[in-house]
This record gives sequence, C-alpha cells and structure tokens, in this order.
Amino acid sequence: MDNRKYQRASEEARAQEIEQDARRLREFDAFAKFSDTDLKRLVQAAHRTSTSGPWPLIREQTPSDACYILLSGEVGVYVGHDRIAVVGPGEVIGESVLRRGSLRNATVTTTGRAEVLHIDRDDLARLMDEIPALRAAMDETVARHAPQAADPA
Repeated sequence: MDNRKYQRASEEARAQEIEQDARRLREFDAFAKFSDTDLKRLVQAAHRTSTSGPWPLIREQTPSDACYILLSGEVGVYVGHDRIAVVGPGEVIGESVLRRGSLRNATVTTTGRAEVLHIDRDDLARLMDEIPALRAAMDETVARHAPQAADPA
C-alpha cells in the first residue's frame, strides 16, 4: 500500500470513529442538547483511549490538566483508599480541570474494560467558548460532583 492509500484509509477510519463516538454520546442524557455538529467537534478534539483492565485516569493531588468522558465501562472514584463512588458511561470525569492551578481531589480508576474520550484543558476551554451546551453540561457535572464548588455562597 502506498503512502497516499494508507493516509486515505487512515482518514476514513478516523472519520468513522468520530461518527461512531458522536452517535454514542447522543445516547447519554448529558449530551442530549448538543447538535450533531457540536458532538462531532467535541469528539474530534478528544483523544480516544481504551483500557483492558483497571487503569488510573486521574490521580489524587496531581494537577488538573484534562477531563474525560466515559463511553463504556465503569470507573471507581477514590479519596485516599476509600471508594466514594462508581460512575458509568456518559459521565464527564475530571471537572476540576475548569479550575486552573487546582489539584485533583480524587483518584479515578477504570474498573475493567473501558473506553474514554480524553480532552486536554486548552481544547476544553476553547470548546466551552464555542459550544454553549458543553458549558451547561460541565456546569451540571460540577454541581453534581462538587456541589460546594458550584455554590457561590
């Protein structure tokens, strides 16, 4: 296969993956208000990752540099050695990325096979400016996961 055919095949595979992941996001309540175009833009900015077993996505007391959207599988949320929650597909994880300079307040580890979209802080900030539904989804996530952070009082 010459380089042009390989590149074309690679681009076609990526386009199919973007379509598939955008359709998967559409299944989750958190993304119900997104347009199809907005979902594709979100997926295009993300890096898709799969795990075959337990894998830490986020480590407690490390800098917040990205967030994740869980496409499949489950993750355990730990503070110290205590598991405080288990969350499933459709959840946005790592909302502390919105607070520059903050450290993570929990460790989040996949419990087995999982697929996630990894979104770097700078891409997330740009997308939140461009996609109003993303800002609303992130605000809802913060309110659910860290209500004291969402409370201005």
